[in-house]
Amino acid sequence: MILGLFLRNYKCYKGARFLSFSIDKPQNLNVFIGNNGVGKSSILEALDTFFNGREWTLHYDSKKSEAFVAPLFLYKKDMVKKMFTKTGVQSIEIISDSLWEILMNSNSSFKSYEAFFELRDNLTQYRETHCLFTFSKIYSSPRISFPFDKYIKGNLKLNGVDTALNFASKLKEEFTNNVTYLYIPVETSISEFLRLETKELQDLMNVDIKQNISKALNEKRITRSYTGAANRNKKISLMDIINENLENFVNDVEETIQTIDREYNFSQDDWSKKKLTANHITKVIIEAYFSKRRLRKSKKSIHSLSAGERKRALIDIAYTFLSSSMKNESKKEVILAIDEPESSLHISQCYEQFNKICTITEQLDVQVLITTHWYGSLPIFQTGVLNHIDGNNEAPINTLFNLENYFEERGSHPNDVQLKSFYDLSSSILSSTKLHNTNWLLVEGSVDKKYLDYFLNEKNIKVLPLGSCSIVKMIYEYLYLPISQKSENKSMEGKVFCLIDTDTNGTQLNISDEGKVQNNLLIRRLQFDESKKEIILKKVNDGYRTPTEIEESLDPKQFYDALALTIKLHGGEDVIEAFDSFEFDKAVKTSSIKGDYSILSHQGGKKENGDVRSLRMDKEKITDFIDSHKEKIAQEYVKMSAVGIPEWINEVKKFFSVDKKMKLFKTIT
Repeated sequence: MILGLFLRNYKCYKGARFLSFSIDKPQNLNVFIGNNGVGKSSILEALDTFFNGREWTLHYDSKKSEAFVAPLFLYKKDMVKKMFTKTGVQSIEIISDSLWEILMNSNSSFKSYEAFFELRDNLTQYRETHCLFTFSKIYSSPRISFPFDKYIKGNLKLNGVDTALNFASKLKEEFTNNVTYLYIPVETSISEFLRLETKELQDLMNVDIKQNISKALNEKRITRSYTGAANRNKKISLMDIINENLENFVNDVEETIQTIDREYNFSQDDWSKKKLTANHITKVIIEAYFSKRRLRKSKKSIHSLSAGERKRALIDIAYTFLSSSMKNESKKEVILAIDEPESSLHISQCYEQFNKICTITEQLDVQVLITTHWYGSLPIFQTGVLNHIDGNNEAPINTLFNLENYFEERGSHPNDVQLKSFYDLSSSILSSTKLHNTNWLLVEGSVDKKYLDYFLNEKNIKVLPLGSCSIVKMIYEYLYLPISQKSENKSMEGKVFCLIDTDTNGTQLNISDEGKVQNNLLIRRLQFDESKKEIILKKVNDGYRTPTEIEESLDPKQFYDALALTIKLHGGEDVIEAFDSFEFDKAVKTSSIKGDYSILSHQGGKKENGDVRSLRMDKEKITDFIDSHKEKIAQEYVKMSAVGIPEWINEVKKFFSVDKKMKLFKTIT
């Protein structure tokens, strides 16, 4: 994994600096935002120069001899042992110790790398389990060196490592044989990129076509019978047959032409090999075969699709090949870098594009670096680091924000980021309801999404977690004004439902009317109803409120079973003992643990009925466990066959299925 980048005099980055990609832990996703020309793409290009030999672009006012690019890597020690030879592992461990131990005040020039020292000190918990290392590619030399070169090489020599000649270059070669950096610039010819014979696509597949063809050509698996006892039966390869047939053909032609003049012959040049090898013909085979097979969509070749459709195809193919390569234990690691995934896409399709990138980073465990001008992606990403590049100073400044806490930290973001991110996302949602008949269910968190995906199981309902109640409310208010206009509403085919918990803070809308948005937009909160003793959907601004979360709004028996299994798998003895103090209460209609209508009844439990204080403490242990294991409980819940569907889920389904002319809002309290 790339943690950051040392560089000097590369494009707009004058002088030595370190650009951090992490804050306090390694992250699979980095999103680079900022104005045009501030240096976002330069970061991805610098990495391409290091990995793939991309042409250098020097800062206009700098010395060639001082320019370099050096990514900083962090890998588990068992992974390092797979990447490097035994000698290489020893060297990497010494380099790692050097980087963990070096002090900023060791050299006055180290002040330029202040961001490195800050990052390293935030990651000390990884020192025992991971190796921290780097290599430096220098503009003026083909050889590889290191940042902090004298210090690192001094420690290597003290430990008996010979650092002469191409030592660092060999280490870098061992590393890049196991790691592929795949960079897709904005101007990439996607139709060319998606040809199966290209190196880039083979890197995605983790399959080397040349190796496979060479193996097929050279494998001795054909039995040939010869006259004579010595070689009665012999295993030969396809290459043997090809060479034999060609040799026979040349001999026949040579004999024929020599009947005219004995001076003619097909003799070989002294320096050439006598026979064809697999390397001579694999390229021809690949080009000839795949020229007949081009990626198509709806019977259209990729090059005939629009620029936006080609960009979508690119991410689709990347996801597909990276998914299939997970089955290959010897696969190379792929680091994927994409310039502006949204370029040429209609705004209505941006969400889908970035959602696939989420899947690549989270489910496929692939590091992805992207630049973007579509800030609507920021509320979508649940993990990763936001890198804001500001070019207003003499040199670009990289400011980092944690996307996990994006909404909590939004007050500290640059002025334009918060406003633009919500505007872009709202515009994309609105456009998709018009152009693609897309329905949206906006919820607070990823756990809510798990449950609702399970209950709804509808391809055309996109459940989007936004991180907090206040953000769901904000997006609702962004959408309210355009959707409330009759002219705008007529073109909408999809619908938007905003669902929030009921919290003690008492979230209020700035819009007085919550129920007359042309049947296409609705916001409701989950609320425990005292009279019905069940969960209902309630208007946000209605005064009556009891704190209610989605964990209290599920099928009681199924939630009890999921909780019991999660406690068994992940709970300590105290929680297991506490849970055993209760039995399931068949009379309740909610999945609540707290209060008078809890699914936990002490009747029949192991503790005496009169031990009220002890039972209350046991319930507190269980609720604390639920608060810290919500994701795991949800995982167990959605694995089970549905016992029952809560009535409020049916109300949500009714909203999406009801005809536009029907007055749905009368049916929802």
